[in-house]
Amino acid sequence: MEAAKNGPKVPAINARRAPKSRGGCLRCKAKRASLDGSKQNEEAHVNDQPTLSSEEAEVRTATTPSSHSSPVMTSSRRGSGTFTDSLSAIRQQLHRSTVPEFLLHLPTMLVEYYFNYVCQIFSSFDGALNPFRATVGKLWDGSAPIYYAIQSMAAAYLANHFPRMSPVGVQMQRETYRSLYQIPQGGRDNFENLDKTLLTVLLVGQTTVWHNPGDLGLVHLKSAKRLNRRRLEQQGDQIETRARRQNEFFEQCILYWDMLAGFVEDDIDEIDFEELQTPGSTSSVGEAGPSNEERAKVFPHPWTGVAPKVQRLFAQVGRLIRSYRRAATTNSTSTLDFLSLDVGFDMNFPRDPIAMTDAVLRAQLLEEKLLSFRPPLNSSLVDAGDENTPVQQYIVLAEAYRCAALLEIYRVFPSILLQRVPLNNNTFPQSSSDPNSSQNIFDFLSIPSSQSPDDFIISLAMHTISLLGKLPPSSGTRCLQPIVVIVAGSELKFASASTSDPLSAFASTASSSIFNSITNREVDIASARQFVVTRLQEFQLSLPAKPIVKALQLIQETWARADLGQEVFWMDVMEEMGWQSIFG
Repeated sequence: MEAAKNGPKVPAINARRAPKSRGGCLRCKAKRASLDGSKQNEEAHVNDQPTLSSEEAEVRTATTPSSHSSPVMTSSRRGSGTFTDSLSAIRQQLHRSTVPEFLLHLPTMLVEYYFNYVCQIFSSFDGALNPFRATVGKLWDGSAPIYYAIQSMAAAYLANHFPRMSPVGVQMQRETYRSLYQIPQGGRDNFENLDKTLLTVLLVGQTTVWHNPGDLGLVHLKSAKRLNRRRLEQQGDQIETRARRQNEFFEQCILYWDMLAGFVEDDIDEIDFEELQTPGSTSSVGEAGPSNEERAKVFPHPWTGVAPKVQRLFAQVGRLIRSYRRAATTNSTSTLDFLSLDVGFDMNFPRDPIAMTDAVLRAQLLEEKLLSFRPPLNSSLVDAGDENTPVQQYIVLAEAYRCAALLEIYRVFPSILLQRVPLNNNTFPQSSSDPNSSQNIFDFLSIPSSQSPDDFIISLAMHTISLLGKLPPSSGTRCLQPIVVIVAGSELKFASASTSDPLSAFASTASSSIFNSITNREVDIASARQFVVTRLQEFQLSLPAKPIVKALQLIQETWARADLGQEVFWMDVMEEMGWQSIFG
């Protein structure tokens, strides 16, 4: 009788499961340690859960205790540092369990691991305000697609350390697709279910590269855009505050995802960036914002931080450059389309002069917007409560994104840079919009604008790397850094002495030797390269490893070619080697 009273309260009891201890199972212990305030949110949300199919309900009741709460780690990883190491999270998980290891239920463990570690690296901040913890925590137990999606994410991440988890992750990914796209769902088009479906698409679609770095998940990105448009169409003109916040969250998620995809795919007509009225897109970038002080407050977004405008500009730069480079490689005999900084004229540009002129004008407009960008003030930022990600880090990251976007523009459209940084012994007109721009336009950079254009590009790359160096490896923003590391790191190139005479660097005087030929500049470049390699290696341990491995291969291949004296651009190398991935 006592055993029946203390047994798990589920319709069907699995005989293989161990008796429930007084301390509770692994999941129950975590549930009791939920963050403050979660209980009220759960109770308000209990009646909102979607219904599982009969087949899924049978599986769930036979294997996992039903709950409407979020399994939350016993101590905040970023508050205490307990789970900075992903293996520590799984070790602690096993240690807390009172069930023998061979009896542990794998789906239960994967769900627990998602909340213990994975949801932290899927957002730039963690805690009670992390939607990938709080919102998913309220929905997973009543939504089969979300239930399978978080298992697929956990298994894909664990595959970094445990190879046998790889097929488990793929299987859970398939189950997510099946329950999301194939199984009929009643009331699928009502507003609430659209939100849940869109959230699932974000979870499973943005993580396809976790399983296979070459699976870009673009079909899911398109689905997310369609679902979001459908949501907005159903809302009408009168939008409540809660719906407005949800709109802002989803739109910025799509913005960030689309930004990453823009560097590796060509579907540029799917989204209109100007349609995305993201929160803080005015008040957070120093433009004329709301007069109301409260509305001027900016709360970080998990993926876009505090400056979505700069990410939107970065996305537009990526798409413009990709389309321009593709046109250049298709219409010219050379695979490169750079201005010769030594001679001073465009070489091997696309044969369509109108298209080329249009691309340059668009790039110049983007450059001016980036140069006029102003990050938000500290006083306008709301702290998300994550000790490892203070609000100042978001400002540093926004500056790094701005510099990376400018770096891409100046690299691919050097004629724009020549308007800012003239060649020695040559006269070029300054920007028509600001005749004195060369004197003050780069004031936000800690580098001189009096150097040659090619040196300026390298200096800008090193400045961008130095900004990333201000962000510790434990920063929650690390999930947003890889694309910036690639853009800036790939430009860390040593100046070749002469393409016609490789020994000319050592022939200046009869007494010169290889030992005094190393300059401080070269040491700085080598140090920056070392930082890039180290940072990506750290990311391999703390983030899903497969796309990071591709990123490191891409950068090192670009360096190898540049060291041989080749004029090389990372996007061309990526295309040639087939190393496209979602780097974020």
